[in-house]
Amino acid sequence: MSHLHIPDGVLPLPWIAAGIGLTALFVYLALAALKRHDRARVVSRIATLSAVMLLAMSLPIPLLGYHVNLTVLAGILAGPAEGFIAAFVTNLILGLMAHGGITVVGLNTLVTGLEVSLGWLIWRSLRRALRRPFAAAAVSTVIVLLISTTAMLGIVAGTQINPDLALHRHDHSEHADHSEHADNADHADDTDHVGSLKAFAAVVYATGAVGWAIEALVVGSVTEFIAKSRPDMLSPSPDREA
Repeated sequence: MSHLHIPDGVLPLPWIAAGIGLTALFVYLALAALKRHDRARVVSRIATLSAVMLLAMSLPIPLLGYHVNLTVLAGILAGPAEGFIAAFVTNLILGLMAHGGITVVGLNTLVTGLEVSLGWLIWRSLRRALRRPFAAAAVSTVIVLLISTTAMLGIVAGTQINPDLALHRHDHSEHADHSEHADNADHADDTDHVGSLKAFAAVVYATGAVGWAIEALVVGSVTEFIAKSRPDMLSPSPDREA
């Protein structure tokens, strides 16, 4: 629920510029942090994680209108620098596939990059306390998705767009007529907007809670499997420290 599926021609220009500008800054900082790392390993990890997240975000869960992001898993495996770049690559490709507009790539990267970074940070804090990798990864996922979903709602509230435009529709038919969306995105009065935003938030949190549980199960299970089969992938290495 944290991924914004907003078509082009809807977001206010200052928000588009801020999203792109901040994303460019964080990508630059991530590249600078990885400058002395093993390039072959870094590139292969980013490519693999981008492909995994791209596949996950392209497959909706029936009835929920939700897809898993696997951003927390990316943070656990690669850290914030590589993970942020992978999130950018994933969102850029999704934007080119009309899975949300190109103009929202920056904001989507900031939200999913937040998931990557918080996932890495919380996982590092919980892995020793909770002992089992499954528990640490699952709890991290739920906490992170709650925070990032709230951040997404903050963007919807701040831009004052029609909240319905942020809902996920996998047929992508909404991208066929941008002028229609522009009409639908006209700002209502403040009272109507607040009311629709509250209703939207209620739906997002209700359905999102189910989605978070599913994603926590997936991320926890994958992390547990990796911990048993390739524990070195969960341990910091010289080329992975960011």
